Amino acid sequence: MDSLSIRETFLAFYEERGHRRFPSASLIPADPSVLLTIAGMLPFKPWFMGDEPAPVKRAVSFQKCVRTNDIENVGLTTRHLSFFEMLGNFSFGDYFKRDAMRWAWELSTEHFGLDPERIWVTIYEDDDEAEQLWLSETDLPASRLQRLGADDNYWWTHAAGPGGPNSELYYDRGDAYGEAGGPAVNDERYLEFYNLVFMQHALDAQGTILGDLPAQNVDTGLGLERLAVLLQGVDNVFETDLFQPLLARAGELTGHTYGRDAKADVSLRVIAEHARTAAFLVSDGVLPSKEGRGYVLRRLMRRAIRHAGLLGADVGGSARLAVPMVETVIDTMAASYPDLAAQRTLVTRVLEAEERDFGARLRDGLDRVDTAVAELASGERFRGDVAFELHDTFGFPIDLTAEIVADAGLGLDRDAFDTLMQAQRERARAGARKGGGGVPDDVYRQGAAASAAAGAGSIEFVGYDTLEVEATLRALVTAGGVVASASEGDEVEVILSRSPFYAEGGGQVGDSGVIETPTGRLEVLDTQDVIGGGLRVHRARVVSGEVVAGVDVSARVDVERRAATGRSHSATHVLHATIKELVGDHAQQAGSLVQPGRLRFDFPHFSALDADTVRAVEQLVNARVLADPDVRVDVMALDDAKRAGAVANFGDKYGQTVRVVSIGEFSKELCGGTHVASGAGIGTVTIVREESVGSNTRRIEALTGTDAVAFLTRERLIAEEIARLVDVPTGEAVARVEDLVARLRTAEKELARLRGADLAGRARQLADAAPRVDGIAVVVERADGLAPDDLRRLAAEVRGALGTGAVVIVGAANDGKAQLIGTVSDDLVARGVSARTVLADAAKVVGGGAGGGDDLAQAGGRDAERIDEALRIAADAARAATGTDGA
Repeated sequence: MDSLSIRETFLAFYEERGHRRFPSASLIPADPSVLLTIAGMLPFKPWFMGDEPAPVKRAVSFQKCVRTNDIENVGLTTRHLSFFEMLGNFSFGDYFKRDAMRWAWELSTEHFGLDPERIWVTIYEDDDEAEQLWLSETDLPASRLQRLGADDNYWWTHAAGPGGPNSELYYDRGDAYGEAGGPAVNDERYLEFYNLVFMQHALDAQGTILGDLPAQNVDTGLGLERLAVLLQGVDNVFETDLFQPLLARAGELTGHTYGRDAKADVSLRVIAEHARTAAFLVSDGVLPSKEGRGYVLRRLMRRAIRHAGLLGADVGGSARLAVPMVETVIDTMAASYPDLAAQRTLVTRVLEAEERDFGARLRDGLDRVDTAVAELASGERFRGDVAFELHDTFGFPIDLTAEIVADAGLGLDRDAFDTLMQAQRERARAGARKGGGGVPDDVYRQGAAASAAAGAGSIEFVGYDTLEVEATLRALVTAGGVVASASEGDEVEVILSRSPFYAEGGGQVGDSGVIETPTGRLEVLDTQDVIGGGLRVHRARVVSGEVVAGVDVSARVDVERRAATGRSHSATHVLHATIKELVGDHAQQAGSLVQPGRLRFDFPHFSALDADTVRAVEQLVNARVLADPDVRVDVMALDDAKRAGAVANFGDKYGQTVRVVSIGEFSKELCGGTHVASGAGIGTVTIVREESVGSNTRRIEALTGTDAVAFLTRERLIAEEIARLVDVPTGEAVARVEDLVARLRTAEKELARLRGADLAGRARQLADAAPRVDGIAVVVERADGLAPDDLRRLAAEVRGALGTGAVVIVGAANDGKAQLIGTVSDDLVARGVSARTVLADAAKVVGGGAGGGDDLAQAGGRDAERIDEALRIAADAARAATGTDGA
């Protein structure tokens, strides 16, 4: 039975039993706390947990999954995979153990045709009910039922969520695969293919059972790849129809045949398996990057590229494996996953670019590895600083370096690498810290400052509702610690009892404004959260009088600056939704900066946006703003926000209660920032730049509100001035300038032609007039007014006209600088004459040095008045070098 038939048999079987068929969900889960979809049940997790009502009682699905905990073993064994398909049937408070067991047995024996005498079952060690049902509801004898512990037969996601005891079905593959005794003895001979999880508990992130779920549920998983091994009668998954086309293609591309050489087979398996995973990741919107899902993809790709190199492929040169490999993946899998075919262009372009980028650096990196290994004494570990260089300079993920080092039989100083990585992260954070020079966080963790911070308690932020409040000035802090007072000109950090000032976060800059005290005035320059976000501080300068701690104050935010910042933040949300719509769902926010009147938005994408796309994004953003959509802010539980479809950025940390900002019907994001009251309040949005800020990462910069209007006004005035200068209406200025530029280029080409002809004629005259001594001509010419390129051309023309036995020296004094060019014919170079040596002493005369090679050299200096002396010295050096100085 081929894999397509296995998939369809499973789905149809459960559809006949009242299950609704669900297509595979994305590998990017809706839950931002999970990196990738790792199990078939993950898309149904809210239904299992009772967080939202299940729309059906029974479901059946096929789900693509990626697990990353043992990537280094993929290829080395024939069992490990990073990408796999899980077929599953699910019950949400409907049937439980009895029906799940009966149907699993019926499907396995009657529809898939597995021999019931070779099926074994394991159950959780204290699940007496499961044992009774297996023995009473199926033909399974007690002799083929085994009890195992929680590590084997209690299932959970290893994150906060549902879990429960499970039963696993195994198939005995016979004596050829090892000793008998059941799965408890040999899980190679007894291959697990179907897992029935009886979800009844809620667990925390540590795996502690918190209580029972609202209803008893069933979650099953049948591994498509494993069942294909059994039904196709092969030894391992790489011999099934899922991988044979991929291995054949990898073999064609590398000149190897799978099955002929064990070492080559490892690399072929790596290439085939990782190509499959990479194709699915990219089709779901994952792009290569330095962290998160993108790092997983990059690690897979770079591991595959390295193994292609091990097979002799010219990676970084003519070899191109990525596109033909993923094309084969698409062709073999598109019948079940049509989205894969729909994203063919995205998949091929992204992976082709990643192969090209890393392939170009792979050989240099591997040379560095070989050199470092050769320098190691016996028993030494591979140095962490070298591993860090490979990561930082050559793009080697540390996991890849560790694998290469292990292949060489060496250990790796991972601690040293981690120390260097941490130092790099701290430098980056310090560089990004706004304004620099603030009070270090450590000050707030010790002495009086720590007491002041603790005494401040939970500072109430009221800035969503008001921009001016009365508060108590609880503490003044400097780098030296807490101070009782501060005088005019002093810079301090201020802790208030309550604050209307927004602290920098979520890409939005902190508020500024003023704090009035009975005896002085503070200008708030910035607002930050310190010591891990646990304390809001106001970085301020005393602008008049003296301020003291413990007094009541008036705190007021700069209203215009806050409004301009809010326009930019709301515009960022509109831009985010628009880019995803026009560029693709993969273009998720990857970083942002929200400032008064301007914004910066980073997103993953594999190429620059063309001018038409940038224009379309800008037009749609402004059309949406002009429609004046509602801007709604709702405070709700995090789980409720996820169910409502709010966009959350992976890696961001959220509390149990969150703010959801919705703009119209097109944008809904978790966001703690400040926004406009209605969409039209954003004003005009103008994109001023689209650029690359790293591999597969693009950045858009835009202006908003009055800043955008001011920019457009300047652009209009510039356009009007250009139109005035070329004497046409503004609407005709572009065409007129294009015409003038074309005519200028034509004129420049003609001028260059005439100049070239003049240089050629001058060169011929110099060559014809040059005397030869013993067949050697030394030509010296001063040619003021010629640019450096023309000097070189003149020297080359003279040498070419002379043919053999020629040394040509040309010099010029232009704009107070001296320039010398020397050139020597090939026959004299062969005799040891060097143009650079000829110019060496002359260069010193004009205050410079000579550079270049034996056949062509140049020199220059700032003493232009001595150019004639320099030419004489160069001529003497040429005659001495050619042996014609005595003639």
